[in-house]
Amino acid sequence: MCLYSRISSRTYKDLEMMNIKSSLLCSVVIVWLAVCVDSQSDQSRVFMTARVGSSVVLPCEWRDVLSPSPHIEWRTLSETVFERLGEEHYEGEGYEGRVDVPEDKLKKGNCSLELKNVKAEDAGVYQSYLMVKQEKSGLDSKQVQSVELSVDESPEDRSFQRFVVTDDAGMISPHLLTVAFSLFLYLFTLL
Repeated sequence: MCLYSRISSRTYKDLEMMNIKSSLLCSVVIVWLAVCVDSQSDQSRVFMTARVGSSVVLPCEWRDVLSPSPHIEWRTLSETVFERLGEEHYEGEGYEGRVDVPEDKLKKGNCSLELKNVKAEDAGVYQSYLMVKQEKSGLDSKQVQSVELSVDESPEDRSFQRFVVTDDAGMISPHLLTVAFSLFLYLFTLL
C-alpha cells in the first residue's frame, strides 16, 4: 500500500504541475494573440508642424486600389475637410480653395491632402478614410492615416517642419513583442 500511495501522490503532483503549465501556456497564447492582432490594427500617427501662410502635404497612401475611381475623405474630429470621388470633390467650410487630393495621384494610391495657406485654426488631428461600397450595408469607411498638425505662428522665415513619429515611439515595436512572445512560448514548451 505504501508504494501505491507514493505513486498516486506523485502522479497527482505531476497532473497538478501539468495543469499549471497548461494554464500558463493558455495565458501566454492569449496575450501573444492579442499583441499580434493589436499590432496589425494599429494605425500610426504622423506629427507635423507647418508655419502660418505656408503649404503642407498631409501624407497618406494605400497599396490596394480597389477601384479605378477611389473615394477618399479627410476629416477632423468635428468636420469633413475634403472628399473626392473621381472628378467630383467637396471642400469643407473654411477650407475652400485651400485643400486638394489630386485625382491623378489618388488613382495611383496617393491620398495625401495638400493644404495651402495654413491658418492657426488648421491645427488638429486629420484622419483619412477610404470609402468602400459594401453589398449589404452600403458605404463603409476604412481609416488609412492619422496626422496631427501643429501650426507655428512665429514670424521666422521657414516654410515648414515635418516630424514623423508613430504612436509606438519610445516603445518596443509590436513585431519585436510578437517575436519575444513566440520565443518565450517555444522555450516554455521545452520545459
